[in-house]
Amino acid sequence: MEETSGKPSFPPTGTMSLAVAVGVSSAQKMPLFLDDKKWFVSFVMHNTEKSCYRRLLSDFADYSFASDFEPYVASQRELHVWRNGRRKMVDRILFPSYLFIHCTENVRKIIKENAPYIRGFMKDPSRERNIFGASPFAFIPDHQMNSLRRMIADAESPVTIDPTQLRVGRRVLVRGGKLNGFEGNILREPNGKTFVTICLDFLGYAKTEIPLDLLEIIE
Repeated sequence: MEETSGKPSFPPTGTMSLAVAVGVSSAQKMPLFLDDKKWFVSFVMHNTEKSCYRRLLSDFADYSFASDFEPYVASQRELHVWRNGRRKMVDRILFPSYLFIHCTENVRKIIKENAPYIRGFMKDPSRERNIFGASPFAFIPDHQMNSLRRMIADAESPVTIDPTQLRVGRRVLVRGGKLNGFEGNILREPNGKTFVTICLDFLGYAKTEIPLDLLEIIE
């Protein structure tokens, strides 16, 4: 994907208020940032997840809403070994071509209009359409994203994503290791391995292997 060096056209703090820029006069004093932040799912080109993350932070660093959004790339650090024996720590992207952005709907619109490397945002056809017949934008609940980030940060085995509807078992609590205190659902595979899983709504399940003796049934 070709890089562009120019800043987004949206004016920085001090040149024009955000309200005026999006068509709301300052006299109206509309609370643009009082609506709830959500974890929206944006699309980027494959293998550009990290670079798009950095560009978002850089391109909007001087703007009035810079502290009102947070991009996140779901990736796990792991050792990769090539056939020639070369070994290197790399970031494995768990959701290729996806970049999560925690922001309000107003900020989401501004990012989409001014960041051409954000190709679009996922929509949720299961929810009620608006008066124009368009589906609302999909988002991941905060508690699910918090669990995903904790799992990725602390898991001692690879985290994998299963987009299917797994038949998971009972609710469990991890008792030991870096994931101590983590809650999820148990998944037992035919080979005897046990996993802790968390649901990510329409994205499926994230799972990581945990020894059975570290799991405690909590419900």
